[in-house]
Formats: sequence, structure tokens, C-alpha cells
Amino acid sequence: MCRVITPDSIGHEHLDDPLSIAELLRETLAEELHSMNDVVARWHMIEDQEIKHALSHVIEYKQKGIRLLWSSLEKLEEKVMTEESEGHSHEHTHPHTH
Repeated sequence: MCRVITPDSIGHEHLDDPLSIAELLRETLAEELHSMNDVVARWHMIEDQEIKHALSHVIEYKQKGIRLLWSSLEKLEEKVMTEESEGHSHEHTHPHTH
């Protein structure tokens, strides 16, 4: 039995549907961005230089994590869009931009 604790503590499902995974990544990214706001606000409020320095490292790690989440989301969405465009062959009246 899987014992992963989820944010709602009710339970969870394992996902293999790319659109569901993308939604989960977007939610995680939003949560991380909100968390980043909190850390930066605290960094701004604290005057102790040693603590500020430690928080600046936390901010750097969060930035790296956010970049990884964003990159994963972009790759997954590109894969979904590519598979979707290969799955249908009707003409579009609007241009696609990349």
C-alpha cells in the first residue's frame, strides 16, 4: 500500500494521464511561487545579516526548484500538444505560434 502523504491528507491517486500530470505540476508551481513570496517577504523584514544570508540561499534553492517544475511542465505540455496535433488532421483557420 502506498503511504505517500498528500496535501489534503485524504488520499491520492497515481497519475499517468499527461493532462492530469500537467494540472498537478501547475498546482505545485503555484504553491511554490506563493511560498517564494512568503520567504522573500521574511527576508525583507529581517535585519540580522546572518539570517538574511541563510534565507537568500533558501530563495536560490526555491528558484532552482521552480525552474525545474517549469521546465518539466513545458516539456510535458509540448509532448501533449505534439501528440494532440498528430491525432487530428483538420485544417485550422488560425495560425499557430511557437
